[in-house]
Amino acid sequence: MQIQKIIKYNLTTDSRNLKKNDIFFDFISKKNKKNPYLEKIIKKKPKIIFSESNLNLKNSICKKDLKTYFLKILLKKFKKKPRNLIAVTGTNGKSSVAHFFKEINKYLGISCASIGTLGFIENKNKTNNNLTTPDILTNHKKLNEYYKKKIQNVIIETSSHGLDQGRLRGLVFRSGIFTNFTRDHLDYHKTLTNYLKAKLTLFSNLLSKNGCIITNSSLNEKYTKHFKNKKLLFGPYGNTIKLISSKACGNMSLVKINFNNEIFLFKTKLIGRIQIDNLINSILAAISIGIKFKKIVNIIHKVKNPLGRIDYIGNKYKTIIIDYAHTPDGLKKVLENLLTHFNKKIILVFGCGGDRDKKKRLTMGRIANKYCSKVYITDDNPRFEDPHKIRLEIAKGCNKSKIISSRKEAIKKAFKLLNKTNILLITGKGHENYQIFKNIKKPFSDYKVVRSLL
Repeated sequence: MQIQKIIKYNLTTDSRNLKKNDIFFDFISKKNKKNPYLEKIIKKKPKIIFSESNLNLKNSICKKDLKTYFLKILLKKFKKKPRNLIAVTGTNGKSSVAHFFKEINKYLGISCASIGTLGFIENKNKTNNNLTTPDILTNHKKLNEYYKKKIQNVIIETSSHGLDQGRLRGLVFRSGIFTNFTRDHLDYHKTLTNYLKAKLTLFSNLLSKNGCIITNSSLNEKYTKHFKNKKLLFGPYGNTIKLISSKACGNMSLVKINFNNEIFLFKTKLIGRIQIDNLINSILAAISIGIKFKKIVNIIHKVKNPLGRIDYIGNKYKTIIIDYAHTPDGLKKVLENLLTHFNKKIILVFGCGGDRDKKKRLTMGRIANKYCSKVYITDDNPRFEDPHKIRLEIAKGCNKSKIISSRKEAIKKAFKLLNKTNILLITGKGHENYQIFKNIKKPFSDYKVVRSLL
């Protein structure tokens, strides 16, 4: 069947979503491997099954390089894409940068969409997304939908898994943002070298020839210096924005920057230098697609924090911060930022996820021990691991900790210790409204627990 005929049908790569007369692409079957769901797929009566294996079925077609063929079909079926595609990668901060970019567009009255951990968000509409970077079919389909809705500015969180697995193939980005690079996902990549290599494919394979690389000036020297794209850098030595200072101002920050040799001072609702860096990344992203800086700076005070990212909840007596930090560097940075901003002792509630990089648990315990006055170690998403074992592995690095398996009870215990001299930080879950035990998602929200206590 010719591509021109194929694109008239619904396409799917997931047998769970397959319907009668859909065209199914079987990426599981190989020469010596059979798709375990093949019988179920056949019963659903697809129009055609494409596979790299000869399935010996009347409606099956064998293609040697199925991924390349599939991409050709996607580029034909979902040809039109928004003009300004921006990608953000890095270990931490991707969701914050994407959110801030969307906020800037919103307050300037520009239609915008974002794809990432927080979901598919277009203007005021939001739908859930199970992966930080969706599969290749979903990406091309969604971007084509946004084009039809006349949304021209889209920012996509590009995870190392998504980059490594080619989920963004066929897309061309006008700008690529590199937030930071620290240890994470070694359960998948095995080494830091492989992890970094996956991240950098954004700039080597997916950025347009005239595209921009946006990053902190110090990160540029270390990681992106060999890429020839135009660089929009910030930081003390930035060539576009020089960050002069960021000072605490209650539950806000006062920021002073130099843009094109002109000094600008603005207040923001964000807490901590880490979020100021993320905000500046998003400002530069907006500049890279032609939005004027002076328009941005006039609305920047309106930009709000994303859910679960150094998110302040509290009153004049109690200060509580909820954050998604689930890596050693992420936890360390949040703790350092909060100590600098509030100048108060920190009570911490956190855990580590199961079936993920196990070696980071001891390190995170040590970080908690160093920066916090009191630590409650509890469950995160244990998945198929023994939660008791996970908690003990963290506690080996934290002699000032108390172990409480119930996350709700741990938060309650910590809350009772709050006064004007300390703050409570709850990390690991952030925006998530569930906990995963084995393959079961149980409803749970750090926000609900805190609000019930307040």
